[in-house]
Amino acid sequence: MRKAMKFQLRDYFDSEDEVLHACIRDDDVPQLRQLLRRSPAPDVNYSHPEFGPPLHFAAQCGNLDAVDLLLAAGADALIVSRGEQRLTAIGFAAFNGHRDIVKRLWTYCSPVSHVEGLKPYQTCFVVAARYGHASIFEDMLDWWNGWSRDLRIEALLWAARRWHFGVVTLLLKRDSFEQPTLQEALHAATNYKFMLSYEVNVNYEGIDYLNQQLLIASLIDAGADPNSCSDNTPLIYTIAHNANLTGALKTLLDKGADPNKTDGSGKSALHVLAGPVMIRQLAGGPKLLNETAIRLLLQHKASVSQPDEAGECPIHWAAYGLDLRLFRLYLYHSGRDRDTLLHLTNHNGETLLHFAAAGCRIEVMEYLLSQGLDTNATSSNGWTPLMCALTPINRNAVRKTEIKTLAEAMRAAYHLLSHGANPSITTNEGWTPLHVLALHCDLDVTGKAEELAKHLILRGADPEARAPLLSPDNTVVVPSLGMPWGYRLRDAMADPSAQRMVIRRDLMPLHWAAERGAVGVIRALLANGVNFSSMELDGISPARMAAESKFLERQTDLVDNIIDLLLAAGSGY
Repeated sequence: MRKAMKFQLRDYFDSEDEVLHACIRDDDVPQLRQLLRRSPAPDVNYSHPEFGPPLHFAAQCGNLDAVDLLLAAGADALIVSRGEQRLTAIGFAAFNGHRDIVKRLWTYCSPVSHVEGLKPYQTCFVVAARYGHASIFEDMLDWWNGWSRDLRIEALLWAARRWHFGVVTLLLKRDSFEQPTLQEALHAATNYKFMLSYEVNVNYEGIDYLNQQLLIASLIDAGADPNSCSDNTPLIYTIAHNANLTGALKTLLDKGADPNKTDGSGKSALHVLAGPVMIRQLAGGPKLLNETAIRLLLQHKASVSQPDEAGECPIHWAAYGLDLRLFRLYLYHSGRDRDTLLHLTNHNGETLLHFAAAGCRIEVMEYLLSQGLDTNATSSNGWTPLMCALTPINRNAVRKTEIKTLAEAMRAAYHLLSHGANPSITTNEGWTPLHVLALHCDLDVTGKAEELAKHLILRGADPEARAPLLSPDNTVVVPSLGMPWGYRLRDAMADPSAQRMVIRRDLMPLHWAAERGAVGVIRALLANGVNFSSMELDGISPARMAAESKFLERQTDLVDNIIDLLLAAGSGY
């Protein structure tokens, strides 16, 4: 370790003030002794901006011989270093787990001097707990019974935040803590390890997750409530969002957590698990469908039919976000009659088939259709599964997701059409399948979007139907490609400003396609001979929609292509 330190710090300690630091870096105790005997000797308490005085640096490096020499030369162990850590010498020793140096520095000063004038996080007691040095922490408990209640609480909370099971066990064995403290510690322990200010990532080994589980169990055994809620959010609901915390979920369930406890909107952990969840601590990484967590919750009698505030059950969102095999886990582990489950609707009349179509889950759709679900069932605002399949959606029950692709939407739509879906449907908002197909930006190199649009028109979809379009308002820089679906659209239109959107009234599918860059739909509509004169009643042409589109601002070639298509067909600008 000292050789590594010498290499890592080879470019440090070049000035005369830092000669003692250089000796410690190089593990050159004879040279250090010689310098301390020199007259005048270097300043033994000179504080390096980053590493503190020589004594603190020696404590950090684990060099007991250097520590003894510096103490004998009059070094002040109680100086608080500058820099990020702001610790005394014993604090640095506790930070790095150098038990022999902690023992030496403890005897050098009175116990109370290791506390006076320091904030709790600076004390060697809390530092040892924060970094999980259980043997040092136990020594300090043995050496002095004057550690205050506040310091013991701080130590417990830091040990819980960093999953230090050994330290927490020592504290729970030797002391008792009030319910709020135990609860705060449990909430900390069920999360990922707290990242310290100098950390850009935290590494985890298998043993860490076992320590977390043991830690959670010990806190619950000490009196923490596994069903407590922070900000109206149950622990198991929070944990369900990350697959690597599945062991913690199991421990909570085994220790009495209610698998059906919900957040403020009535959603349970099974709602969360009806779609991919994170694997790692930091957002933006890979996601997976957590079958293990689903099975754990179902084994503990979690309900697949418990509705949230919108009447949406976990099984609704399972139809949206899971493959058929996992969907059947939700379906077959319920105590309710299977036929009753299959025909559950939310408060707005949306069926499992609406959800499966919205998620473009072809296998689930096939299964539901085979069980007799109606391909043309309408919700409270007139939405059918076909509309749900074609609408670009980027949100599941609890979070934003990747938007569905045009290819996925078209496959789902064709499947529904082959089972009798009505392409001439018009929702209460006036939207048609052509409108929502036009929401997908696509160059349509293969011509498949154009083919589907023509198919819809041939089977009765009105190519000139007027409908209100939700567009981003002037405050939006990068607009979302996702669109509310079903009753969510009705709610969004009731208060568009809340979504930073505006309603543009009475626009035909060609306007929609121009704003979103749906080239295939534009070609199909032009081939059908749309009436341009009737499109410009409000003074805006499809060509100008494309030119002013926030969705196409960085796609100038696409905009030019669309404008050329429209002008060549007789559109004004």
